[in-house]
Amino acid sequence: MVQDNSGEKGSETMQWEYFDRMVVFSESNEGMVSGLDSWINNAGAEGWELVSSVPLIAPNKDGVAYGTIGIHMVFKRPHGSAAEV
Repeated sequence: MVQDNSGEKGSETMQWEYFDRMVVFSESNEGMVSGLDSWINNAGAEGWELVSSVPLIAPNKDGVAYGTIGIHMVFKRPHGSAAEV
């Protein structure tokens, strides 16, 4: 839980819950897929919102980045919301 102290003086301090999820894509006939469709909709229904995402880049044998293999996401919701995802 993290407090957001950016509000005006005298205003109530908003408290947030955060969690992160790392997903490695899998290969299919349609290309690379995440399989997140139903999971991310359920997370949204429970009050979680995506606040940040970063692509996971794979290096080649020389250590040079060559492609996105997944994603790392950070979500937040007001503290005290519905059960964990």
